[in-house]
Amino acid sequence: MKYFYASLAFFLSLALGSVQAATYQPLLEATELSEALSARPQLQIIDIRSPDDYAAGHIPGAVSAPYGQWRGPANNPGQLSDNPYFEKLVRQLGLTDQQPIVVYSSGVDETDFGAAARVYWTLKYLGLTDLSVLNGGFQQWQLAQQAISSDATQVSASQLTVQNNSKLVISKDQLLEKITQQDTTYQLLDARPPLFYQGQVKAPTASTGGTIATAQNTPFTQWFNDNDTRIRPVAEIKELVRSQGLDQAQETVSFCNTGHWAATNWFVLSELAGLKDVRLYPASLAEWTQDKKSLPMENTPSRLEQIKAKFSKLVND
Repeated sequence: MKYFYASLAFFLSLALGSVQAATYQPLLEATELSEALSARPQLQIIDIRSPDDYAAGHIPGAVSAPYGQWRGPANNPGQLSDNPYFEKLVRQLGLTDQQPIVVYSSGVDETDFGAAARVYWTLKYLGLTDLSVLNGGFQQWQLAQQAISSDATQVSASQLTVQNNSKLVISKDQLLEKITQQDTTYQLLDARPPLFYQGQVKAPTASTGGTIATAQNTPFTQWFNDNDTRIRPVAEIKELVRSQGLDQAQETVSFCNTGHWAATNWFVLSELAGLKDVRLYPASLAEWTQDKKSLPMENTPSRLEQIKAKFSKLVND
């Protein structure tokens, strides 16, 4: 009897492990996705480009789910919607946890990758684990001369139930507590270009320029190839992470203006470099700077500099 239970536990662990394990690597090249489609015609592919772009041509079998459906309101685009909203969305898309899911966007520039990374992160936050992103998006699919369809994919609604993975996200209050308590076990990474970090440029959704207190600048653009919009090979990614000492902290928090560029940093550090406990602050500086409490910031421009910037903008407009 003892042998029976031991054997049962072993086979159950194998079965559960097979459910959790991803079928493909987090980042797929166009040719790899083409081969995957040949092996698994039922592969779930999500096209997050605009409806017009989707109608003009998409990867065969892909369903249309424009990026805006995954985002928050105009004043706080990175804000997460609630579970009922996301559950309705993934069910309408026919998504299940029985087949791999691949997300792709246009691939027109480095910023565009953040859209695919943010949707990937959202799906993982909702409890799905068998996920991949098409490296270089639809642009690379076209350059690889792969098949394109103009027929809208029809899917049956699923009954998927979402389950939040709280380890992937950090809230404003949780981050504030870490800063207030001077927590030295984590690193706070600002994914934006240096001019944003330095407070010389401000996003429309932020009430002031600068960065969240204690943050270090880790621009998202460094992860891409020099000659195209694909993410660098994993070996190069790991070397960049090592050389910058980004693998030393027990925990990593990634943010930007609206949780878009930060999703690229999250994806690269968590899914490619393999760092443990990487979390995304989804609402990022839009939420942080709009708070009535005036949360801790650094590199904020002086009052005079702010007036000059507003005057310059009025003149240029």
